[in-house]
Amino acid sequence: MTTDSSHRGLAPLATIPACQRSNGDADWFPPVDIVEDAEEYLFKIDLPEVKPEDIRVVVERDGLFISGERPKPGQENKKCLRVERPHGYFERRFALPDDASRVELDSVLEESVLELRVRKVRPLVQNPATADALPGLDLGSA
Repeated sequence: MTTDSSHRGLAPLATIPACQRSNGDADWFPPVDIVEDAEEYLFKIDLPEVKPEDIRVVVERDGLFISGERPKPGQENKKCLRVERPHGYFERRFALPDDASRVELDSVLEESVLELRVRKVRPLVQNPATADALPGLDLGSA
């Protein structure tokens, strides 16, 4: 069981919820792990059967936007009897902490896992009144 005081020690990304609310277009939300060390944030996104050319990664003003499409299962001359794995359009949005670079991003897709490495930089001087506030991500209006 966790208490409010136990969350204070968590890294900024651990306390920022990812957007899993669809604007009506997303068919599924791939699972993501986020870890950090002194140099970078590492996002690991499971994207089975998604080709690199079908993945879009965009660094927005305050966040990271990942989208793409997983093809519908099926093979020629075969009938699908059951489809449980998600397919179709996906998207994920994550707010980035102040010390995350908006330009130094490396990515690699290996064994169906997309790894995004976001370098840490010196954070900008914050207004003391908002220093404890979580950075927001403009998701637009519904």
